[in-house]
Amino acid sequence: MRTLITGGKSASALKLLKAFANQHILLADYGDMPAFSSAAYQMHALGKRNDDTTAHTLLNNCLDENIEVLLPLHDFEIEAVAKSMVLFEEFGIKVLLPAPAELPKYLNTIKQSGDWALYQDGVLQFPENATEAQKELGLKENLNGVFYTVDSPEGLIPVLFTINS
Repeated sequence: MRTLITGGKSASALKLLKAFANQHILLADYGDMPAFSSAAYQMHALGKRNDDTTAHTLLNNCLDENIEVLLPLHDFEIEAVAKSMVLFEEFGIKVLLPAPAELPKYLNTIKQSGDWALYQDGVLQFPENATEAQKELGLKENLNGVFYTVDSPEGLIPVLFTINS
């Protein structure tokens, strides 16, 4: 499977690599990118950042690189890509984000730290040693994407994993 993760120059994107073991990963970002690759990933330049064409830029790069899964991490990409999810899916690209109508409930300004988990269509994909509460949260909320799972008196609260730009 070929996966494109944005925010590729950030430590946040690098820490997600372990969730995508045995997949071909492109760590992509805007502007200049290091000419570096490893067995686990390749670096990929998305060109100059243009907030008016974010979804278009990502779709073109996904098509050019035969990407099957897109994980946008930059906060400025989230809404643009969520609004265009149907278009991505028409081209066979799975976007790891909540549905556009559900997106606001998962965006949060609290400091993002702690346990995180990768969900696809409600099913926990990573970590393997997740708690039952994390597994149940994904199914209950039908989560799609990477989320911090924050403890609260009401139980776990999912907060979308993003990079503030």
